Amino acid sequence: MAQDPAQRWNRTEGVLVVPGTQPDAVAARLEADRVVARLEWYPATSHLLSITLLADADGRVAITPPSRGGVIPGSRVSELVESLAREFAGDVTIGPASFNALPADVSLPTVTAGTSDCARTVVVSPLSAYMVPLQATLLERPLAVASLPALDRRIVMYAGEGNELGDFGWDEESLPALVLTVDARDIAVRAVTTGESEDDAVFSWGMTSRYVWGGVAEPGPALRGLVDELLADSTDVSLVAAAVPGADAEAVAAAFSTPGIDGLVALVEALGLPDWVASVLSGRLAPAEVPGAVVHEPRGLSNAVGRSVGLMLQDPSAPGSAFWQTYVRTVTEKPWIMRAGAVLEASVGGLLVGAAVRRRRCTGSLHRGFLAAGIVLLVDAVAETSLASWTRHRELRRRADEEMALVAEELGA
Repeated sequence: MAQDPAQRWNRTEGVLVVPGTQPDAVAARLEADRVVARLEWYPATSHLLSITLLADADGRVAITPPSRGGVIPGSRVSELVESLAREFAGDVTIGPASFNALPADVSLPTVTAGTSDCARTVVVSPLSAYMVPLQATLLERPLAVASLPALDRRIVMYAGEGNELGDFGWDEESLPALVLTVDARDIAVRAVTTGESEDDAVFSWGMTSRYVWGGVAEPGPALRGLVDELLADSTDVSLVAAAVPGADAEAVAAAFSTPGIDGLVALVEALGLPDWVASVLSGRLAPAEVPGAVVHEPRGLSNAVGRSVGLMLQDPSAPGSAFWQTYVRTVTEKPWIMRAGAVLEASVGGLLVGAAVRRRRCTGSLHRGFLAAGIVLLVDAVAETSLASWTRHRELRRRADEEMALVAEELGA
C-alpha cells in the first residue's frame, strides 16, 4: 500500500530497558494510548524490548483514531518516551528521544555477549576455497569448508566460541553471504549483502514478536497495509532468498513462519542446500564429519599462505593453474625431461661463462653480456632443479596419502 502523500510516516526504532516489567504490560500501555507499534524480545531477556513505531516529520507518533480506520498523529515521540520511562521506571530510547528513569540502585540481569560454547554456524558464500586457510588463521579457529559447484557457493562451518566470519569485514568476492547460527539463546539467519551491518537482513526464530494495533481489536485494510509496508520486515525474505541461487522465495517465507528449529530446517530445504547443513546446525553432525569437507586449522600465516596458493593453483578457474598442474605432472611422471632441460640450460650457461673468460685471456677485456647471461642460466638451472625436486616429492607424498586413505576406507568397509 502506498503512503498518503498528505501524511508521510517514517519507521522509527528504539529500545526499552524495563526491569521487572513484562512485555504484556508495555503492550497494554501502548494500546491504552492507541499507539501502533511492534514489540520484539527474547524470552530469556524480556526486560529488554525492541520497539518499532511510526512517526511523522514533526516527530508525532501514529495512533489509531477513535471513529475511523488508518492512523493519525498523536503525541510527540519525546513525550511517549518520557511517559514510558517514568511509568515502568526504565531507560527508554526511541529515535532521537531518550529518557532514563532507572532507579540508582537497580540491578539489571546479566546478558551474556558473544558466542556460546555450543554455538554452531554455517556460512554460505561465493568466497574462493583457497581463502579459507587464511580466514582460519585470521579468526584463530578451525574452519571446515565444502563446495557446492552447482550453486557456485562454498559452505564454511565452525562450532563453539571464537571469532566469527565477518568480524574483521567482508570481501566483495564473499558477498552475498548467508550466516545461519544456532546457539543456546537463539536460532537466526543473516543475509549480508554489502558488508555494512545496517544493510543486513536478519531473522530470528528465538525472538518473540508482537504487533500493537493501537486502540482497535481487529485492524482494517488501511491500517494493516500501512503496518505491513513500514513495520514488518518484508525485505528479509527477498534478501535471504537472493543470497543463494535458485532459492524458493515462497518457501523461505513459509520457513520464517515455522517456529524453532523446524523453521531452520525448512529454510535449508527452501534454499536448496544439502540435508547435512541442517544436521550440522542441529548438532547431529560435526563440521569435520561432513562428507567431502576439508578442515583448515590455524597454523600460522606462512602455512596458511602456502595452503592457499596450493589450493589456488589446483583450481582450474584460477589463472596459471592449468600450467602449474601440467608442470606437476611432468616433474612427477617424466622427471628426466626436467633434468635434461636443466642440464642443457646449465651447459649453455657454462659455455657462455667460459667464452667470456677466454675472451679476457685473449683480448684483456671481459665480455659482460656473455658473463651475465651465463650466470643467470646457471642460477636458473639450479633453482629449477630444486623446485622440480621439491614439487615431485610433494606430489608423490600427496598421491601416497590418497592411496592410503582409499585402502583404509576399503578396509573399514
